[in-house]
Amino acid sequence: MISERANQIGISATLRINTKARAMKAEGIDVIDLSVGEPDFPTPENVKEAAKKAIDSNQTKYTANEGILELRKVIAQRLKEDHNLDYKPSQIIISNGAKHSLYNLMMAIINDGEEVIIPAPYWVSYPEMVFLARGKPVIVHTKEENGFKLTAKQLKESISASTKAIILNNPSNPTGAVYSKSELEELAHIIIDENIIVIADEIYEKLVYDNFKFVSFASLGDEIKKRTVIINGVSKSYSMTGWRIGYAAGPAEIIDAMSRIQSHSTSNASSVSQYASLEAFAGPQHEVSRMLAEFQKRRNYVLNKLQTIPNLSCAKPDGAFYVFPNVSSYYNKEYEGTVIRNSYGMAYYLLKYANVAVVPGDAFGSDQFIRISYATSMENLEKGMNRIVEAFSKLKTPKKVKYISLKNTSTKVKKQISIDANINAEMRDALVAEAEAHLKYENYYEWNANINGVVVQLRTNVDHLNEFWIENWYPAQLEADIEPHGIIYAVDGVTAREAHAFYNSETKTGIIFNSDNYSTLRSLALGLVTDVVERLTDTHAIRGMTLEIDGNGILLIGPKGTKKTENFFNLLKKPNVFLHSLDFSFVRYGGGFAAADNPERKIYIPTNTAELFDLLPKLFDKSKCENVVTKKEDCTNLDCLREGECRLDRGSPYCFKASKNSFAMLDPYWIGGMKKHIKRIDIRYVFILKNDPLSSAFIKLEPEEAIRILESGQTSGISSEYSPLHNQPFYNPYLLNTDTDRIELQKKFFKKLFKSAVCYSLNSGALSVGETEKYIYEIIR
Repeated sequence: MISERANQIGISATLRINTKARAMKAEGIDVIDLSVGEPDFPTPENVKEAAKKAIDSNQTKYTANEGILELRKVIAQRLKEDHNLDYKPSQIIISNGAKHSLYNLMMAIINDGEEVIIPAPYWVSYPEMVFLARGKPVIVHTKEENGFKLTAKQLKESISASTKAIILNNPSNPTGAVYSKSELEELAHIIIDENIIVIADEIYEKLVYDNFKFVSFASLGDEIKKRTVIINGVSKSYSMTGWRIGYAAGPAEIIDAMSRIQSHSTSNASSVSQYASLEAFAGPQHEVSRMLAEFQKRRNYVLNKLQTIPNLSCAKPDGAFYVFPNVSSYYNKEYEGTVIRNSYGMAYYLLKYANVAVVPGDAFGSDQFIRISYATSMENLEKGMNRIVEAFSKLKTPKKVKYISLKNTSTKVKKQISIDANINAEMRDALVAEAEAHLKYENYYEWNANINGVVVQLRTNVDHLNEFWIENWYPAQLEADIEPHGIIYAVDGVTAREAHAFYNSETKTGIIFNSDNYSTLRSLALGLVTDVVERLTDTHAIRGMTLEIDGNGILLIGPKGTKKTENFFNLLKKPNVFLHSLDFSFVRYGGGFAAADNPERKIYIPTNTAELFDLLPKLFDKSKCENVVTKKEDCTNLDCLREGECRLDRGSPYCFKASKNSFAMLDPYWIGGMKKHIKRIDIRYVFILKNDPLSSAFIKLEPEEAIRILESGQTSGISSEYSPLHNQPFYNPYLLNTDTDRIELQKKFFKKLFKSAVCYSLNSGALSVGETEKYIYEIIR
């Protein structure tokens, strides 16, 4: 449902932390918020009066898309007076804040794959905007000893044939660094020689201290001016963050492109805000000077307080309203069992134990630091800084630290790939020959698995796949005279081939090219075994979650979005409930029994189930894992991003729920010991789950109706967010072939099942997890 572009970016760390701080304040907690990046001063009175006058004179209609002419003229005049820069109104566009100006600019100049150089530490949104424009951010790490300024040498080394632009934030958020004229000139020489575009984000230009002379990049000469786009606005200098007015000034062709993009998104910025900004730029500037003096006083106070903390360094900022102290000397220290491992951990510690909100440096690309904003009152700063000093004094070197080194493999392919299950024997032979050619002696793994009595041999050159394969299945006998029932080739490094899998039913052969992700190998193995046992041994392969309650085998079956997993783990918490299988069973019928066997030695389980069952996180810690997220920017879990409660936010080196594509190979006997897991159950109750708020909570189904629902692969009311790309008959993705014969065979098996088991429809759209549990117990008792 969500685009890859949207999933590629996360929520701004500064906004996320600010939201968490506000939520704590709403609960009555005295939180000092030093994370916010906006002045605490009121908007100047003359600006507010100009806005009121605009309203009274009915200046509330659409304006020109690029902004009112009067405002663009006064901005041009301000650029001339302040920096001796000449711009025509046609070279200026007004947008909904400087952030919007930056977004429009990225969309206007960046083509797919073009590179944008971003010095780190950087403002959190720069890389994300480049990604949204389908560009590639090239992060260049500046050094604390150089004042966090990009050097000419670093710039030269980072330029490639694909470089399109560089973002230069001056003064800098988060470091407060300000470039001198000579430093800018050194960069300008390279930029002119390499003919790249400069994105000069100068939103903090009025906030420089100690009589430091700010130099606008475009003022360095005509050659650099025609390659530079200035981004600025009223938010920081005039305390007008909520008015949402920013502007861009630059070459006419770029501004025209930005205007066209804006015309199809937001159109003009707020008319009233434009007239207020006109007064801000044209009116008296003494409020800016007053705010600047107060900010300098606050900066000096914060720096003095930080200097009292042992082993902490902090470069003196020449601009903006942030300090960026290096707190890495306190990593691996602890307080009350909480070990600080990184900047997220430090930010979490200060928020939880000192009730002070700061921003982790990792959000700006520099994990050794945290950002503290002094854009708040002296009263708040005094309280906040005293708490920070005290909090650092409480951090001690632990007597003994036990680090958990997660056995995690990050695969190149992150999810299951498609399987072509209808190849003929001729194509199978050609693909096998191609696979065999890439299985070299020095990197070759072969292992026979016993999957429900079927011997399947893996041949691979991928260490991770071989390791998970051995963990997942029971070993088969290795006698030379025993031929496997099926063979799967999993071969990586095959040039000129996309990641894809193939299966030939006649020879029971699978071939996987260029996928190191285990999910495809496991699916192909289960599909192959299903193909064998259903036709030859009259064994039914069922995709569903199974457990036993008071001697009764329970099968939960249904698609995603029906709370199947939540209900399963909620039931498993009860002492009289026993784990059988989380995903798949082979069922044999006879004598009125439906005997279900779990073929897996260890369970391949999504780690985002961690919070559904208290034991799972600790068990995952010692399991072999695949694609567990270790960096916040890789987090794709929307709840994680919204709540700010991800383990990574608390300084953990990894998070199990951050991605739906991360898995663990879990030993089921770790869940409650030998007695909690059973290998075989007799299925007596089948619950088909659906999600439909308008339907009944539960209905007893006749066998014919149950089989009709299962065959369709659908349940009514399911959200499109969870719907598969195509229906899966019997909710079983491991059926490699779904021709008429296979469908009829499945229907025959389910008829046998419903002779010994009763079937109900359970509606998670009308029932909570607790209510579902209650209904299940009422039914089986």
